[in-house]
Amino acid sequence: MADEVNEVIIPVEGMTCAACALRIERKLSKSDGVKSATVSYASEEAIVHSGLGGASLRDVVSTIEKTGYGVRKAIAETRVAGPNALVSAQELVDKLLRTNGILDAQLKSEGSEVEVVVQYITQIVSGGELARLFREFGSSASQDEGVIDPHEDSKKRLKVTKRRFWIALALSVPLAILAMSHGLIHIPYEHFVQFVLATPVVFYSGWPFFSGAWTSLKHGAADMNTLVALGVASAYTYSTGSTFFPTWFQSPGSDMPEVYFEAAALIVTLILFGRLLEERAKGKTGQAIASLMALKPTTVTQVTKAGDQTIGASDVELGMWVRVRPGEQVPVDGRVKEGSSAVDESMLTGESIPAIKQEGDRVSTGTQNTTGSIVVEVTRTGKDTVLNQIIDLVRRSAASKAPIQDLADRISAIFVPTVLVIAIATGLVWLVYGPDPVTTNALLRFVSVLIIACPCALGLATPTAIVVGTGKAAKLGILVRNAEALQRANKIKIVAVDKTGTLTEGKPQVVHVSINGSFSADEVLAYASSVEVHSEHPLGRAVLKEAKDQAVDWAPSQEFYSETGKGAGGFVDGKEVLVGSNSFLTEKGIQVEEPDIHEEATSVFHVAFDGECIGSIQVGDKIRESTQSAILDLNEMEIEVVMLTGDSLVAAERVANILGIKKYFAGLLPGEKVDAIKKLQENDSCVAMVGDGINDAPALTQSDVGLAVRSGSDIAMESADITLMTSDLKLVASAILLSRQTMTTIKQNLFFAFVYNIICIPIAAGVLFPVFGIVLSPILASAAMALSSVSVVTNSLRLKNSGSL
Repeated sequence: MADEVNEVIIPVEGMTCAACALRIERKLSKSDGVKSATVSYASEEAIVHSGLGGASLRDVVSTIEKTGYGVRKAIAETRVAGPNALVSAQELVDKLLRTNGILDAQLKSEGSEVEVVVQYITQIVSGGELARLFREFGSSASQDEGVIDPHEDSKKRLKVTKRRFWIALALSVPLAILAMSHGLIHIPYEHFVQFVLATPVVFYSGWPFFSGAWTSLKHGAADMNTLVALGVASAYTYSTGSTFFPTWFQSPGSDMPEVYFEAAALIVTLILFGRLLEERAKGKTGQAIASLMALKPTTVTQVTKAGDQTIGASDVELGMWVRVRPGEQVPVDGRVKEGSSAVDESMLTGESIPAIKQEGDRVSTGTQNTTGSIVVEVTRTGKDTVLNQIIDLVRRSAASKAPIQDLADRISAIFVPTVLVIAIATGLVWLVYGPDPVTTNALLRFVSVLIIACPCALGLATPTAIVVGTGKAAKLGILVRNAEALQRANKIKIVAVDKTGTLTEGKPQVVHVSINGSFSADEVLAYASSVEVHSEHPLGRAVLKEAKDQAVDWAPSQEFYSETGKGAGGFVDGKEVLVGSNSFLTEKGIQVEEPDIHEEATSVFHVAFDGECIGSIQVGDKIRESTQSAILDLNEMEIEVVMLTGDSLVAAERVANILGIKKYFAGLLPGEKVDAIKKLQENDSCVAMVGDGINDAPALTQSDVGLAVRSGSDIAMESADITLMTSDLKLVASAILLSRQTMTTIKQNLFFAFVYNIICIPIAAGVLFPVFGIVLSPILASAAMALSSVSVVTNSLRLKNSGSL
């Protein structure tokens, strides 16, 4: 089945604190067919991994809903008409049910037309993809209903929370003034008036707490809602009993028992205020994803024989030609077929200088065309576009968990039950040993402990920083695969860098041809070209260009073969031609003499014909302008830069001297690059590897943190923990700096959350009372609790304005 997924991200609704996320995570992890599951309260998403034939999407959604939470869904409707409408509609339903992201599809017959109603998850399958499926089966129309944008959903929740808060505030202020006047303000039936004012606050404004607590109770769990609901209910119930049955609660010598309606109401008001601030702050943490989503186009100008026409972005197909005028966003991924222009790619790469795009160059969705008009042939659509891949990667990274969060999760899992025990013990101690009025003091201390405890600060400490940190990285052109990679990058001490295409521009040119014996330079170029014509290596393309520039004639070799990282060979006129490194020719029994290195050369390889080395070709690859300053930045961060290259020792030494690199490995094969990384990892050093080629993939995997340059191969990027959207090596230093800043923020958050609870819970329990006579009222406790979560989220938001290199 198509919905038996390996990995899927599901938007989760109804979570009110970090304990909710942990509960869903534990339920999903224990489900049949689920390998692992991670749920983020900060991003409100679940990442679920299941093996082939494992849990289906419907199973996962069912588990989440049975745990008491929701999944954000949408409904689409379409009508199929015609004599075979029922058959076509049934075929459509069958195909839909095999499509990942579809939860349900049902038929409704209405005369000659058949209506198909589809329930789906927009984050997995888009409305545009559904529309294409509908059209395949003769749908006469399509319509989306109930599609809820995640940010609109967040705004809706914020609006409801605001309404509850303002109603609570409007009723709590006069209630507090009346209750705290201590007789200065006297009105008839004062307790009944307080009851009338408090009741809407408790049962309307405070309803989310009671609803959340009930959901937890039904599943045998407890969370922050449990603590708040129990504290509010205790104060309200005691006060209601004292109002309607005063003789039951009356203390000796008093006319009327004390009531604490203002405590119940103000607890709800203050915690709602904290939740309101928290929702606002959480909304800001996801702005990076929102800004990327905003880059998606809605319409496209298609070039046809009949002229230009505007179509919907979801109707774009591979091979279409699309016109992009000056000032417009590039609406597709493709290659320029006509025209040229400067394209601003800063929104994807962080590079502020527009890139010149000419015929044959790639352009990406969401970038900005600035000067000329270009026609682009579509090469990628839907989820395959670079923009969608970036959004997907940022979303996955934001929802993932860093290892440092494990401790907070373990504590959060037992936090609420522990607080309940402490609160009950506190109440009992005050009942037995407390001063008069005993019952009142015991109740207030019990409520204060319940209210002041804040598991949310613990739960938000790590994920909010990860969400903001990965979002900031994306804006800089740094894509982090997951939170674990971001944490590991904090410890990097050595950065190993591939030379070609990373330290250099990756645009080699032949700078000198050395000859041996009676062969000419043209003959060396001709034989090299006969082999390199079959190769995709950049050095091979440089040889072919030089042969063309020098008007050298050559014929393609036969029986071409290559050995990765070493060289290649073939046959010309029945005689073998070899092109490659010194070691490659030596292995073939051919003696090689290293030539004098040209001052502009960064790479040298040799050419052999019929068992004899006939010459060497030296290639120069210009060192990137930013490389020198990037290495200085890394050195200032006390990070050692090591160069790895397959080139000769002489060529490697020249580049290392220019850049001031003290340690380098030359003449490396792909497997030997892995050995070099292992050697650097001795003494528990954390080693990062930066590369851009297929040859770098094994070394990227071996390193503690692999960083791939996007201009390189897809294989290199798949092997990397972090992808750099431009070839600017300064992004390596920025990635490490951002990792350090994120980890510092996480540690600050965890420290505050731990210290807050360790200090505040005992104070709320009354440990200062015997010596200093100090007790904490439930109202102050609720204010402290509300501000604790907000302070953690606000501290994480500081990362958005953190510096970068």
